[in-house]
Amino acid sequence: LKKESSMRVGINLVKQGEADACVSAGNTGALMATARFVLKTLPGIDRPAICTSLPSTRGHVHVLDLGANVDSKAEHLLQFAVMGSVLATAVDNRDNPRVGLLNIGAEEIKGNEQVKQAATLL
Repeated sequence: LKKESSMRVGINLVKQGEADACVSAGNTGALMATARFVLKTLPGIDRPAICTSLPSTRGHVHVLDLGANVDSKAEHLLQFAVMGSVLATAVDNRDNPRVGLLNIGAEEIKGNEQVKQAATLL
């Protein structure tokens, strides 16, 4: 991505501490790639995840990964679960947030191999 693009400038401002967030209406893949390149990831986290927070009667329901990763390994899904748990603890002040795995059905035979393996890891 061009170093002068508005997306790159916004991400650089976050890195420099001059902004707390970067919001973009641009290409999601480009934003995630730029953020990963410039900001890096936390130790133990291989990929970023797009998150949305939905209001609930107990605060929020946080849903990760909403389109940032097309083909995630089971370990990545576990990392997303950890990130979601940390987010729920920080934002909603929950000591032990419940984490679930969204799948195409409740039966153990449903879902692709990665999702089945992630369910076992969780």
